[in-house]
Amino acid sequence: MTPIKEEIIALVDENNTVVGEVSRKKMRFGVDIHRVTYVLVFTPEKKLIVQKRTDDKEFCPGYFGITTGGVVESGESYQLCAERELKEELGVSLPLTSHGVFFTEGEGYRIWGKLYSACYDKTKHGELTLQPKEVAAVKEMSVEFILSNPEGLSFTPDSLDAFKYYAEHRTQAQPSDPL
Repeated sequence: MTPIKEEIIALVDENNTVVGEVSRKKMRFGVDIHRVTYVLVFTPEKKLIVQKRTDDKEFCPGYFGITTGGVVESGESYQLCAERELKEELGVSLPLTSHGVFFTEGEGYRIWGKLYSACYDKTKHGELTLQPKEVAAVKEMSVEFILSNPEGLSFTPDSLDAFKYYAEHRTQAQPSDPL
């Protein structure tokens, strides 16, 4: 039996400079600042593929995640993390477009995020293969639907922040952005 690899997370400071690492078990979420990738996955019809999180997730169980993505591991770039998370969560590899970095914080998180977008076309890329441990289901939603949220859906607060940075054009890729 293969031992389970302990996830080691890169820690950063207020300027998004790597200052250390910590195991996920010892991470002080809401205190320690870490990096996270956020990938907005669009369909050809300009709808977003939004994930319904499983009920046993530690952070925001059962909420909708507007983005695909996750915590950047120690020694990993934002780009590699975004590619890995797309493959793990949705079972696809897609070209990514960077939209820059941003800082967000709230109850239980302090994050330097990097925002990407990608286009998923079922006819080109095949069926999605959801990661059953993390993704209960996916639903297509328009940008307008998410912004108005007429059904009062619970969105993960950090992915909602990332989405708003995109929708409100508050971030853009810069040559100085960390990879």
